[in-house]
Amino acid sequence: LDIGEVEAAPVPPLPTTKLQRVLHRRPPTTLIENSGPFRPCCTAMRKSMLFLAGIVSIEATARCGAQTRVVTPLARKLNILTSRRPISSFSPALRSSSIQDTRNPSRSSVVNTDHFQDEIRRWVAEKRFEFEQRGESPAGDDKVPEVPAMIFDIDGVFKMGGKYADFGAEALRKVIEAGLPYVLMTNGGGGRTEDEYAAEINSKLYSVEKNKLTKKRIDYVGEDQMVLSYTPFNTDFAHLKDKSVLVVGSPRCEDLAKHYGFKKAMHLTRYSCKHPLMNPFGPSGCEKDDCVVETGPELWDENFEAVLVFTDPSNFFEGIQLITDVLLSSRPGEVEFEPDRRIPVVFSNPDLLWKTQYPHARFGQGAFRLSLEACYRARLQQFGMSPQEVEERLGDFVQYGKPEITQFSHSRRAAMKQANDMGVKISHYYMVGDNPLSDIQGAINMNEMAERKGTEGWSGLLVKTGIYKDGEDTKGADLITDNVLDAVDHVLQAHGDDIEHSKRHRDSKKRFATR
Repeated sequence: LDIGEVEAAPVPPLPTTKLQRVLHRRPPTTLIENSGPFRPCCTAMRKSMLFLAGIVSIEATARCGAQTRVVTPLARKLNILTSRRPISSFSPALRSSSIQDTRNPSRSSVVNTDHFQDEIRRWVAEKRFEFEQRGESPAGDDKVPEVPAMIFDIDGVFKMGGKYADFGAEALRKVIEAGLPYVLMTNGGGGRTEDEYAAEINSKLYSVEKNKLTKKRIDYVGEDQMVLSYTPFNTDFAHLKDKSVLVVGSPRCEDLAKHYGFKKAMHLTRYSCKHPLMNPFGPSGCEKDDCVVETGPELWDENFEAVLVFTDPSNFFEGIQLITDVLLSSRPGEVEFEPDRRIPVVFSNPDLLWKTQYPHARFGQGAFRLSLEACYRARLQQFGMSPQEVEERLGDFVQYGKPEITQFSHSRRAAMKQANDMGVKISHYYMVGDNPLSDIQGAINMNEMAERKGTEGWSGLLVKTGIYKDGEDTKGADLITDNVLDAVDHVLQAHGDDIEHSKRHRDSKKRFATR
């Protein structure tokens, strides 16, 4: 085999890229085994064959141990062999050649290299395929791209009440085109499933998007990218799915609870209808005792083991009265107070205020919790419980929703799952919201935890389209923008180089997938 001119050279560096290491370590065994009379010179054969494929440019002679460098027209760099271009054929002029033993010049033989060339090409192509199937670059650039992730609030960011903004559609389209992981996290939900809310957002945003006839219709968000106020109930309270639970919120929340798997869920309104005298102001009860309601024997067999507040109750009085009764007794109509009874009340949203189409903010679920706490505290004091015992029982109130770390952790997991599916790694998280008390404070809480654990940091971006007004306390927001589109533009500009690298990596994988 004519390997060209040989000259003295220093000891070469070891192969650095993954494909080089694999090929340097494992040559085609069939080539060595079939080397025939050259078996004593298998080291030279191995090196020559790797060189012939363009894998190594440094050569050592067999048996003599001399350090040499091979110079030949077939010298091909690894980046050429592992490029997307097809491997060109070997020169016909080199199909038959000789190998010279430098230690024993009389030992030379001639061997046909057609079979060797075919084997080398097949083997190199297989290795390149294996690396790229794993999303790695055979040339050694197999670092997973790092990009930022964006977590968006919904109310006050993309919509104000039921009215969606056109800049929201443009903002999400930019995020999608940039290939960033993103999640929509809200302290609302209205009793819809994640899939139902995602479908509504896709429809409403497309209806307000500018120049939509010239753009390809897309799904702005999917079910797995939605973290509603009560989304964590599905996983965090799986131990209650076979238990009797009282559901509070909009009428469709009972169907939602059963969709999550809470088989024995009962809505507050249905509980009130079953026991009409519990609410003296209800439609099926008395109006200030002006009438008498005839009821038969009542069966108090619910024995609720938890109260799940999915959304704000439409009737605050009914909610406060019936939940207090259930907390005090498992059979409210028969026993007023059971001292040993302790069950949790889980709230999905701590917001005192939220943004609607009304010019000023309205009371939210946070206001309902404050009212319930005050009434429950007063009742416990009436039963003679000490201040310490009262505080212990109020500790049974469990809070979800922003700015709680538990809620943000769910959005973080959703973003990480999306990033894993996209083949990227998250370098930083941006929370975009309109409420300093929930959105920005939550980002600050997460960033403090990230600093303690050494994980990816968080930043809070505040928009002026919702609760926040100029001059108010921002709670330490990193940036204040007019709307969500400006916030997205800021992130894209700050991480431009990383996003471009991610795009090249993604395009490279797509090109390979189509081959």
